Amino acid sequence: MSRISWVLVLALAAASCGDSSEDRDVVVVSVGDREVTQAVLDRFIASRTGLGGTLDAPLLSALLEEFVREQLLVIAAEEEGIEVSEVQLLEETSALRRGPGPEVVRTDDGAAVPESAGVEAEGPADDWLRSRVRDRLMVDRLMDAVVLAGLEATDEALQLEFEANRAFYARPETVTLSERRFDDRESAQAAAGLIRQDGASSEEDADPFLPVGTFRRGELPDAVDEAVFVLDSGDTTDAVETAAGFRVFRVDERLPAASLEFEEVQDVVRLTVLRQEADVRVQAFLDDLQRRHPVRIHTANLAFPYIGSLPRVE
Repeated sequence: MSRISWVLVLALAAASCGDSSEDRDVVVVSVGDREVTQAVLDRFIASRTGLGGTLDAPLLSALLEEFVREQLLVIAAEEEGIEVSEVQLLEETSALRRGPGPEVVRTDDGAAVPESAGVEAEGPADDWLRSRVRDRLMVDRLMDAVVLAGLEATDEALQLEFEANRAFYARPETVTLSERRFDDRESAQAAAGLIRQDGASSEEDADPFLPVGTFRRGELPDAVDEAVFVLDSGDTTDAVETAAGFRVFRVDERLPAASLEFEEVQDVVRLTVLRQEADVRVQAFLDDLQRRHPVRIHTANLAFPYIGSLPRVE
């Protein structure tokens, strides 16, 4: 089950539940007959971005639209009769608090929480957290059971995608690198000379090079990129200056760019087609929801200038 990131949710809830200023209680978004205040929107935005800092209008507008999409999907989940039990809410919120939480006892008839272990909501912060968890679980289940149910990629669709985008599915040129680290250019260059003179082996038993990873052209700093992509497998560079000091790089493997056959990338093509079809389904579903549950942005009440395409109420 997919989940949004909840790392900052608890800190946000604690920080924001004590603010009762009137300007945060004004309605800034209407989704159907539901009204959302600035305070609720603020909490959502902070749960997605963290506490503190200044966000610009385009980012805030994008987050507002993300919130609206989620609210539309929650309405759809409720229309479908999707529910989340108290036990499920308890399990999720306890996990988010990174503590053991109340003990959950499961029985043959379902699940129950012993009264002695139960914990009631302790105020607005807990209420808000439970509401967010409930919404997210409902949306996840709606996606699985309704929106994306039966999602498949036909063989014909896979072939069409591959033939139309062969260049995208080709293998790029890559190098797999290891490195040695030095404090100054002189010692790095001296080591590079000794390596070339004596070969890749070292007097030490252990390989002095440390693995770095595999990279395409353009993924490394320019100086490193230029130094390693002219070498063959097993070759080493001269001293290369990086932001973290001087390095000597060894090319452990170099693979040239190559066209790949459909069978070699079939799984990647399938994921691409499924993702594209899922995007189309979700957007069509949201469009229908918005027709049935009109969205309005109350720009006069909003704490930032809205830059987006949703309908406005001045």
